[in-house]
Amino acid sequence: MPEVITVSKLTKKYGNFKAVSNISFNVEKGEIFGLIGPNGAGKSTTMRSMLNFIFPTNGKISVGGFDSVKDYLKIRSIIGYLPGEFTTYDNMTGLQYLTHMMHLRNKPEKVGYAKSLAKKFDLDLNKKAKQLSKGNKQKIGIIQAFCHDPEILILDEPTSGLDPLKQQEFDELILKFKEKGKTIFISSHVLPEVEMLCDKVAIIKNGKIVAENTMAQLKSMAMNRFEIIFKNEVSERKFGKSIGVKNISKSGEKFIFDVEGDVNKFIKKISENKVISFRSMEPDLEEIFLSFYKKNKGKK
Repeated sequence: MPEVITVSKLTKKYGNFKAVSNISFNVEKGEIFGLIGPNGAGKSTTMRSMLNFIFPTNGKISVGGFDSVKDYLKIRSIIGYLPGEFTTYDNMTGLQYLTHMMHLRNKPEKVGYAKSLAKKFDLDLNKKAKQLSKGNKQKIGIIQAFCHDPEILILDEPTSGLDPLKQQEFDELILKFKEKGKTIFISSHVLPEVEMLCDKVAIIKNGKIVAENTMAQLKSMAMNRFEIIFKNEVSERKFGKSIGVKNISKSGEKFIFDVEGDVNKFIKKISENKVISFRSMEPDLEEIFLSFYKKNKGKK
């Protein structure tokens, strides 16, 4: 598949501080790509650099085949963008704002689609922005990003402030856009949402990409977890670091083992005992995220 977004050796410095440092990744056409990390990790800096709202110190970015610095106006014409801190005009109603945005994009015919999205999100477009809650303002932000039917979506913490039912509506909207062959770049701290939606994920820490791969491959690289019930009494001392065991917990008859690296030594040791039940527990994204952060603890 062709690459729609290419970030190559991007660095953004503020004085001596590096907000992002020499990061690279690619997003293919029709892919949902997730960038995850805590506040201050460099997610928003990366996204603003993609749109040339801030100027890269070093590196190159291409979006839709256009250079982020030379062709930023062309990029902005083909994308739908939701910033992390979305704001609108206090004295405009939602309908006035969305109509204004569609006229700026020279797509007034898309106002009807904006209205249908407002119904989907249970949003009253006749209220002024200053009368709306944070969640309802966020809905306006989501609608303005989607309603002109862009080929590329760049969304920074899009479900911030939404209640769980509206988060579900958002997820369904994202997947419909993917079915149309659209490309979606999303940053989020809602890890279950990222795990459900994204084809590929990059984990960013202190401005550096510490892991990037498909969800399946990231899971295969993470800590292995096994739930085991033994028939005989077993001492935890039998299972040490030499066979990759990083942590052992016990609940009733069940032992939970966290094993790093090659699991063959661990399984061979386990087989010395009589086992009633053996279950491999697939890690979720939160566990993967914490695993990579611990591995890179202290790295700058």
